[in-house]
Amino acid sequence: SERQPFRPTLCRLVSTELGRLARGYLPASGVEGSTIPSQLAFPWKDRRQKGHHSMTNNPGKQAPLAKRRRVDWDEAREAYLLDHAPDLKEHYAARHRAFIQIEEDALARHPDPTLDDIAAAAAAEAALPSGKRTEAQLRRSFVPLAVHLPSEVKRSRQRFIQRHQRAWNRANPIPLTWELERTLTAEFMKTYGP
Repeated sequence: SERQPFRPTLCRLVSTELGRLARGYLPASGVEGSTIPSQLAFPWKDRRQKGHHSMTNNPGKQAPLAKRRRVDWDEAREAYLLDHAPDLKEHYAARHRAFIQIEEDALARHPDPTLDDIAAAAAAEAALPSGKRTEAQLRRSFVPLAVHLPSEVKRSRQRFIQRHQRAWNRANPIPLTWELERTLTAEFMKTYGP
């Protein structure tokens, strides 16, 4: 039998022309020169555009576009609060300076162990009686000292930072009270709201 020449099927023809139509290469149906049937010209008609999902399968989750708008709205409200709340900028600047100082103090108090520190700790552990040495190794789950000491120093440093940051926050409460934030948010909504 003789091979038939390739003829595109209707589906391939429609999908190719839909792609060209979407990219703006072809006119829509009803315009001279279009080969797409009118019922296939706009298969997404009467549907939401891409990115505007209603997400009915998870009603608690926001659509990406709505989420982005919400983030923009929250950032604008935060900027408004920062500009209109008295002493809020100064408070944030002072807190930033204090937290940087706390981190520097933590690094000075709990420096990273050197190779000499690790070797000294290993020698001290080797000098312990067998039972005490096993107990010390059990406490660190038999992790080698070269791995254990840096992680222990990092944890100690983090505890120091968190303890001192909490103390600073208790000693210096934020000047933006709940009532003031509610009042300023209402003003923001009245000025810039929908």
